[in-house]
Amino acid sequence: MFCRQKYKEGGLSHIYIITYETGLENEKDYEIEIEPPDEARSILETADSVTYLSYHIEGKRRKHEVICPRYAFTGGGFVVVIPWFLIPGRPYPIQVYLYACGLYSANPAMGQRAVAKATRAEFGLEKFSHSTVSRSFATFEQSRKRGLTLRYGEEAGIAGTGTLHLVSATTKTVTEREEAPDPARRFPSAMDTAARRREMAGFLREFLHTLKEVNIEHASRRFAEKWNKKNRRLLL
Repeated sequence: MFCRQKYKEGGLSHIYIITYETGLENEKDYEIEIEPPDEARSILETADSVTYLSYHIEGKRRKHEVICPRYAFTGGGFVVVIPWFLIPGRPYPIQVYLYACGLYSANPAMGQRAVAKATRAEFGLEKFSHSTVSRSFATFEQSRKRGLTLRYGEEAGIAGTGTLHLVSATTKTVTEREEAPDPARRFPSAMDTAARRREMAGFLREFLHTLKEVNIEHASRRFAEKWNKKNRRLLL
């Protein structure tokens, strides 16, 4: 499956290939090497060189180093092969963020601190704060808006945002400093976010429905892959 994101700078096309073969929690080793799916091999064989990118993420009670090949081509284009669960620049796999935002959206009376605590318990994490829930929720809102805009135009994207608070599209690793609560900052109450949570519950309804039938990893993978196919871009 190909997800193409084109950038104006230099006319380069960044192609992300979502792979299916690797299950994060089923691996015995801490280092996981991602291989491209069969349909991409013929394209990658024409590459002039290959280097490797290393991403560090946290899973259930353990840390992982995910190794992703980067294939360079004549003319400056390149292909980076990544697994479905990886969000470059973020410290957790996508199922952690989906679970937290799904829980927050589907439970109107549940605050961000309670969601963060439940997420830590579910995935065996030492750190996952209410501020991460807030930022992740806003990022999913942005993804929803972009998806609507891509499919139906700018007006649909604006109309579908409700009381959207956008965040930067640039991803970055959450550090201990970012995780620390800021006493001067007021986080929105359940009443403040009621409309936004209803909209996001609709956006995540397929994930939430699937989650009732199968495990988190399967539900997250299915949701991420369908989003990729529909919008031809990464979910986050």
